[in-house]
Amino acid sequence: MTPVPGRAARWRAALAVSRRAARLLPAVLVVLAVCGVPELRDAGAARDGGGRDAATWREEMRADCMRRHGFRYVPTVGTRANPIRRDAAEARARDMGEYPALRRFRQKYGFGVFALYAYPREFGNPMAPVEEPLEPNVTIRLALSPTQLHAYQDADDACYAEAVKTVTGKKVTSRYDHLTQADARIKELVAAELDTDPRLTRLGARMAACLRRAGHAVPSATPSALVDRGPAVFLAEERRLGRRMQEPDDRVPETAFYAPPLLPQDARPYLAREIAAALADLECGRDFYAAYEPRRMRMEHRAQAEFGLEAW
Repeated sequence: MTPVPGRAARWRAALAVSRRAARLLPAVLVVLAVCGVPELRDAGAARDGGGRDAATWREEMRADCMRRHGFRYVPTVGTRANPIRRDAAEARARDMGEYPALRRFRQKYGFGVFALYAYPREFGNPMAPVEEPLEPNVTIRLALSPTQLHAYQDADDACYAEAVKTVTGKKVTSRYDHLTQADARIKELVAAELDTDPRLTRLGARMAACLRRAGHAVPSATPSALVDRGPAVFLAEERRLGRRMQEPDDRVPETAFYAPPLLPQDARPYLAREIAAALADLECGRDFYAAYEPRRMRMEHRAQAEFGLEAW
């Protein structure tokens, strides 16, 4: 996922929830994971849905396929808004690289890494708010034994892949793979069009020099590398914590992601350091982000349309 402040949080949460549903967390968190993220809806990529939007068509196909596998799945489209996007004007301002909005976000959430744990409801972390009823598909998963849950997940991955292929023509292996491919397409567009842009290169060089003067390591001044630099430090720390705090599963790859089981109070010291780093990054990159963010948003929309996804 591309760690861009504000926007990164929603992509990262969607990717994280999808991979957590792939059995990398204990069963209780696995079954709750699906309740934290809304369906990503179509951006016009459906090929022939009989008048239905792509997300509705895909979910109906997914449910039919699951029935053929002997499981129940309730079609779910756009049932939950992303809480950090509810203030649409503020979200648009961040997407346009406006300094005041970016600063307000970073003052509370940093880069959006440990905020996932410090503010679980706002970031769609896989925790079911106690005052809200569980979604139907979470209830279904809760009723399954561990063996049944593995079979259910395998069937759901296959059914999701079949539905996406029919709706968009894209070949994917799961919802996580679908999002990952779309993210890779965004990175491809950014590398081709933004990393080679002369103005962004000049602004990036100034940002890198400012960060280095402040004592921050800057491996590369390439525009996309600059954007990734700050969040990458804390994403790596998140991964290390997860490996240390979770019991490894021999059935998953060595490189698999383990989310650390951090409670909000445990996450706040990490978030405090992240906020300080994010604000320093923004001060040095104020002009850079103003030029970079609107153009990158257009790249994201292009990729989402291509893969039948709607901005979350």
